Amino acid sequence: MPEPLITATIDLNAERINQETWVRLITARRGYRVMPKENADADGHQRMMCPAEAGKAQCPLKPHTLGRGIHLPLVDPEPSPAGPLKVCRQRTITVSPETGANHWQSLDYGSPKWQKIYFRLRNSVESYNGYAKNPLAESIEAAGSRRIRGIAAQTILLAFQLAHANRRKIQKWLETLALGGERPHRRTHHRQKRKATGTWTPTGHLLRAGRLGQLRPAPTRRTTSIERAGP
Repeated sequence: MPEPLITATIDLNAERINQETWVRLITARRGYRVMPKENADADGHQRMMCPAEAGKAQCPLKPHTLGRGIHLPLVDPEPSPAGPLKVCRQRTITVSPETGANHWQSLDYGSPKWQKIYFRLRNSVESYNGYAKNPLAESIEAAGSRRIRGIAAQTILLAFQLAHANRRKIQKWLETLALGGERPHRRTHHRQKRKATGTWTPTGHLLRAGRLGQLRPAPTRRTTSIERAGP
């Protein structure tokens, strides 16, 4: 995979590329993925093929994959004293379930599907953390709310606090329902409008502008002289 695709996020954080370039580079990574040839067997072993064999790229180590069109990326294999990798010498290879298990993820980083799942889970976790840390309720962040020594005892008391937070959240939800023909005792929250999926970057969201749906960076908030001076 070309170096710009590998260092896309690093370059974005270092302001060497802009947000639109980062989106294009992350999308271009898909053409270099090892593709499945068939489904995994009962033990988790699966036949895989390189992107050139899968028709997603072109590679000089496999001449039959060349000349497919300029729309496909041209792979530039790095020379090695040991010779080409096994996947470069064969059409397919068998991959065990342990291979790359530490770094495997089902969704491509930065893809619209990844953004949808990631932010849904992260927002839920962060929201509940703030809910349980409420100093007027369970206040799980304050050590003084569990005045006892020992990690085992601390864990048990924390479990009771989280159970109470769960009960409090369920009770608030029940109060928003019209049960038994009565009016709800509490209004439902007005949720904020979600940003369009696929507009996220590590340095902020992109805004859609124009009829063609072109993306442009979200404007940065200007800081006042007091904010720049600090507290």
